[in-house]
Amino acid sequence: MPYYKFGPKDILRNRIKTYPDNTFFVNDNKVYYGNRNFISGAHTDNVTHVPSGHVSLYEMNVDRNFNDHLYNPETNVGKKTKIFPFITKGSSLNSFSTVSDNSFNQFLYGDIITGSYPLSSSIVRETFTSTSNPTGSHLLALKNTLNYYTPLSNHYAFSSDLGDKAAQNVTLISIPSIFYSSQIHKNSVKLDFFISGTLVARCEDLYRNGELIQTSGTTYAQTNGSGLVAGVVLYNEGFILLTGSWDLTEGTFDFGPGSAKRGNWRDFAVGANDGSPAVSPSASFALNFQGTNYINTVTMNADAPLGDLNFSTNPTFITHVPSGEKSNVTGPLGYFQDNHLQIKNTISSSFYKYDADFKRQTFISKIGIYDKNKNLIAIANLSKPIKKTEDKDYTFRLKLDI
Repeated sequence: MPYYKFGPKDILRNRIKTYPDNTFFVNDNKVYYGNRNFISGAHTDNVTHVPSGHVSLYEMNVDRNFNDHLYNPETNVGKKTKIFPFITKGSSLNSFSTVSDNSFNQFLYGDIITGSYPLSSSIVRETFTSTSNPTGSHLLALKNTLNYYTPLSNHYAFSSDLGDKAAQNVTLISIPSIFYSSQIHKNSVKLDFFISGTLVARCEDLYRNGELIQTSGTTYAQTNGSGLVAGVVLYNEGFILLTGSWDLTEGTFDFGPGSAKRGNWRDFAVGANDGSPAVSPSASFALNFQGTNYINTVTMNADAPLGDLNFSTNPTFITHVPSGEKSNVTGPLGYFQDNHLQIKNTISSSFYKYDADFKRQTFISKIGIYDKNKNLIAIANLSKPIKKTEDKDYTFRLKLDI
């Protein structure tokens, strides 16, 4: 097998910047992500084992029957039908971050500490009021971050003449980084507020400065809030803060605990993993945004030079060997091959019962990539074999995403 070494200009390294779309839809205390439905399998009705609107972080235990999992880590016996992480308690005192110190101290040295898969993630909605904003809350933890972005817009300021977020009613929507990667793409955030399937109001980050501005909606909603700032977006951190308090709906609806009321932007995404007891099924919400994802790529140019790669070790490369004869012999002295074997002429002729002149040709179907120790590390398969003759050279461009 011939080996060809990549030259200094044959390997190109690049970074691709992509903007993947994300859509969350919230209705009747349920979250839906990307128009995905549950997929049934051979052992379960939900192959990913994660709730609606969630993604499986590592895609473990796909289509496994959890009911047959009878393993007991305390006795280390029982049938195992699902993958799970485990740590044996030792002098290193390693444990899972989800295990408290008190629980960890209950284990003896040599005991097996287990976790569970799959891990899942989705958006989470939280509400804060002047009376439910204690020290250590997620909103107060964002105080310095919000003030940092004040040069972009005064609406970021935690406390200003526009309002004090510690004393306001604020809705915080947390978006895990698995959905946006590096940051939320600016000018891609769109919040839609629906009642009975009709778009009541929409706000967008029009000016790339984090301000969520109401841009469209019903006549009633636009009269009350057209052009007003309903909240801000923390692009790098993955948070949306909503403070818009003007009425969007003429009628009253159930938006969580309390009596029915007219909806506003602080009611957006109610029921999105926030523990709300009762939400009117007439109300629904859509959150759209793009992430920013960087993909490192390696492009390798593999050359097939003139006059090379026109022989093959494939048995079909030679003509048929008559019965009783051997084309090669293997014995204690080594491997011997007949020097007079004829190479099959694969050149087709356009004339009936006429053989074209013999030419060396092969068909390239795969390209192997080896490290410096001749270890095969990758194989590139061509969708269609390429005919290689002595008078032709090719360059195959191989691209690898990392």
